[in-house]
Amino acid sequence: MNKKIIIFKNDRLGDFIHGVAAINNIIAKNPDKEVVIFLSKISKKFYFLVKNKNSKIKILNYNLTIFEKVKIVFYLLCNSVHEIYILSPKKFYFFLPLFFFRTRFLGICMNGVNGYRRPSLFLRKFLYKFVVNNRETNNKRKSIQLLQWELTNNDEKSLETYDRRLDVSKSDKLNKYLPKNYLLIHYKKSVGNKLGWGENELDLILNELKNYNSNVVLIKDIEKDETNLVYRKKYKTYDFESNLFYDNKSNVLFFDNIEGEDLYNVIKYSKKVIAFHGTITSIGFLNKISVLDLFYCEINNKDDYYSYKNAFYEFKPKYKGYDFIVPSKSVEKTIKKMKFALRNQNS
Repeated sequence: MNKKIIIFKNDRLGDFIHGVAAINNIIAKNPDKEVVIFLSKISKKFYFLVKNKNSKIKILNYNLTIFEKVKIVFYLLCNSVHEIYILSPKKFYFFLPLFFFRTRFLGICMNGVNGYRRPSLFLRKFLYKFVVNNRETNNKRKSIQLLQWELTNNDEKSLETYDRRLDVSKSDKLNKYLPKNYLLIHYKKSVGNKLGWGENELDLILNELKNYNSNVVLIKDIEKDETNLVYRKKYKTYDFESNLFYDNKSNVLFFDNIEGEDLYNVIKYSKKVIAFHGTITSIGFLNKISVLDLFYCEINNKDDYYSYKNAFYEFKPKYKGYDFIVPSKSVEKTIKKMKFALRNQNS
């Protein structure tokens, strides 16, 4: 393996998930080359989604430091690189073709409001191939997953038939504690706070979920806060960090500090995922399982409306098992919206 393929994808985890199909396609197309994937520290524990015998990773910060930019330049100087895919459209990457003109650069470009362009039209001339994520339009547009797929010379139909439901072995911890049939809910405290929700509102949602399945698994963001202890006292809990189990005789099972392959499998084997839009819903539709996406919107003016509408088109998956609602500050109204998708959890 002399010449290398480089993929820059040091994004947030949810954005990385949307690029998994394209990254795996690049790897499959280049079995005779080493594919080096630059991931963020946020995404590195999910490298297994794109791991292959001809792939390896390097870790960067989400926001590149000056030192990291210098290291990237030296890496390109010291290695024979055939192609570079810019799947994380950071400004720095688009200046590299000016200096490494013997390497083919392919990238995701972005058009924003008020004529904003990343990169500039001038720098786009140095790209071998590019596709445009057009946030400037108010019309329906292609998802970011499809745009990245098209960059790798595939058509929309092949993406729809793409299947990357990895057979990742369950850990002994999951084999011991994970129910065979369950609904999974991911509660994001930061969004709950914006809606004015607290413990009581979460309990109302959990009680509603019990009407559809006797087993409910609860997960939260990995950051530690006061809710870790609150949930541990209220619900049956397994802590993946301390390996301790707390049997509180509840039919809600809280998985604390869960990440990586364990998190992936908890999502993959669930009957249905209920979560605020983000990483968890992305992993859900990566596996084409039933998802109820709570797509939170805070709309105060027309610009906010078009911004959320654009985001919805950019990240909305296309398959039968995906449902979404816009949650209301009234949890009772939100639960009413949820009921239709919950009744159709076998779709």
